[in-house]
Amino acid sequence: MSTWKTFRYSVLHFFIVFMLFSTSFLAEPNGGKWMLAYMVLIGIVSFSVEYMLYRNTSNQKQEVRRMKYLYFIMFQIAMTLILLFCFQMLMNRSI
Repeated sequence: MSTWKTFRYSVLHFFIVFMLFSTSFLAEPNGGKWMLAYMVLIGIVSFSVEYMLYRNTSNQKQEVRRMKYLYFIMFQIAMTLILLFCFQMLMNRSI
């Protein structure tokens, strides 16, 4: 399987997060550095979790893989929002 098909959900998620949340960081002082750190963290976590999921589900049935990828997408969305909240609190010095 090609690399694009293997990691398509992570690549798509990465670009969507970049488009949605890049402007929220750039309004703050040093927003570019915060955005870069956020995107690196999102990329590392997203791609590593999808790699582990792909490695563990490659020998399973299609229905099981679909269900696990559904959980993976829900995990990605929750992780993105939690990390965004934490980064916003860090930028405002609330933590």
